[in-house]
Amino acid sequence: MDEGRAGAGSPVVRATRVRVSEEAVRIGAPVPPGASGEPTVRIIREGDVIQALEVTCSCGERVRIRCEY
Repeated sequence: MDEGRAGAGSPVVRATRVRVSEEAVRIGAPVPPGASGEPTVRIIREGDVIQALEVTCSCGERVRIRCEY
């Protein structure tokens, strides 16, 4: 991987900075009043390989995070 892409402020998260946990973690601002539901994360796989994570906010906005190995 190009070192310049994984530096501070980069959109690339190094594998050494990722931690797997069974515990739920809230990311981002508090849920606005009147919003329904909880944020969800969907794993997008190709065979046994995770290709992306799709995060859907309680407000309905979706963000897809592509995983590169």
